[in-house]
Amino acid sequence: MNRKLFVLALLVVTLLSGALAVSAQDMVDRDSVGGRLVLADASADVSLDPFVTSWHVAPHGAIYANLFAKTENLEYVGYLADTWEVSEDNTSLTITLIDYATFSDGTPVNAEAIKWNLDRFSDPEATFSTGASLRNLLINTEVLDEYVIRLDLVSPYASLIFDLAFLELVSPAAYETYGVDEFGLNPVGAGPFVLKEYVSGSHYLLGRRDDMTWLPEEIYENTGPVYLEELEVRFVDDELTVLAGLETGEFHFAGIPAQNLQDMMDNEDVYVHQQMQNMIRYVGFNTSKGPWDDAELRRAFSYAINRPDYAALVFDDLATPLYQPLPPTIWGHNPDLDADSYHYDPERAMAILDELGYVDVDGDGMREMPNGEHWDVPLNAVAGQTEQTRGAQVVEANLLAVGIPVVVQLMEQQELVDLTTTGTHDLFLLWYGYTDPTILSYFFDPNRIGGSNRAHYVNEDLANLLIKANSELIPDVRFETIQEINNHIIGEAPWIFLVVPQNIFGVHTDLQNWRIHPEGYLLYWNAYFEMD
Repeated sequence: MNRKLFVLALLVVTLLSGALAVSAQDMVDRDSVGGRLVLADASADVSLDPFVTSWHVAPHGAIYANLFAKTENLEYVGYLADTWEVSEDNTSLTITLIDYATFSDGTPVNAEAIKWNLDRFSDPEATFSTGASLRNLLINTEVLDEYVIRLDLVSPYASLIFDLAFLELVSPAAYETYGVDEFGLNPVGAGPFVLKEYVSGSHYLLGRRDDMTWLPEEIYENTGPVYLEELEVRFVDDELTVLAGLETGEFHFAGIPAQNLQDMMDNEDVYVHQQMQNMIRYVGFNTSKGPWDDAELRRAFSYAINRPDYAALVFDDLATPLYQPLPPTIWGHNPDLDADSYHYDPERAMAILDELGYVDVDGDGMREMPNGEHWDVPLNAVAGQTEQTRGAQVVEANLLAVGIPVVVQLMEQQELVDLTTTGTHDLFLLWYGYTDPTILSYFFDPNRIGGSNRAHYVNEDLANLLIKANSELIPDVRFETIQEINNHIIGEAPWIFLVVPQNIFGVHTDLQNWRIHPEGYLLYWNAYFEMD
């Protein structure tokens, strides 16, 4: 199969860890392998409809296939795409698909199916956040042949392949049958697994597709069907339960809290893998709502947060303090920006608050509003996750220390995600993970308010810079524009940047032939268990 590597812009990405392979074998006897892989993921209880959820988890990647995939050398290769070609002016992309892929309902993955998906993702009237980058970019999709499609763009876009590689493609026939209300419970994709069972609050159970043979050969020596018979994703948020399950083999893969690293490393039944995440932790402000529309007040909060303490108390020092919106693992991060950012300075924070009129009127140690009225500062965080609880406590303690009367409010993850789309919230503690600086558009494009722009931040200058960065194909020029964006976000402080944690994964030794991608996720489609 001729799959052409594609580089739209020559971006150099440096990650701290390469791919890790364990127990790889040249030949596998299918009659002697199989089993059920059990993952523990508290955040995975979300809709499986990619047009509904902005949160994409392991079951999505197992059920759906994408046009492109990224190798362990961080190069893009075809998944459903076979070959592709960019026009001389970089405003159109012609894709030839592999001609033997099908959705799990038996319908073909052809150009008409891809057009249906891309037209839905790029619909200007759509309100879901996935694919939003295409809505002011993709002006036409044209079917040229049964397995050939052309995408026409308004202007060149540096991250087009990157964005297309994230789009989970559904069966148009199935979606039209089930509709928006039911498709999430009856998902149909072209990936290696199908949904067998969903129990709200408990788990997803997926079964192998025996007719799936188009996994990318540049990533998987076995292109399908997968060896595993089933994949189960359990929504377990209790750390002690997860750790005990890893030790006994009830769970085969899970994140390990920093505080439990040494215990897991001492356990001969668990393999431990560490690497810096491409995820950050941050506190966001709802800048559309007073008093958080005041950038100087946001700056005072930023000076009040002790990031090294956050890394120590929440992650047992297995995290790096962060002073800008991109972590070191995303191209566009610039360590030179750190010096002029917000380092822990409670005296400066208090001086700004005093100048703005937030002073302690009644002598109780907490500040009132400039008009003398009582001041409550709600901080929303995810309930049931020990890391989030600890993080909220550290932020709370830092703010209370300078007289800011913060009140932590814990809620379910989906409730918090939904709340931040309404514009009725105040402060929130969340995280993001990505591998490209276009993530800044995801969070600060004004067109994404009501979706992923959870800070509800609107600034015309920033919006223009985001467009400029996303359409620039010369890496050096794009990098400089990204620095302007970073400086703007630092200066206006719609977020408080906190830390970049390490990924610490535990893999039970019963699982064979697995790998971990440099971007921090488990490559399990060629993994298996030895069967009696």
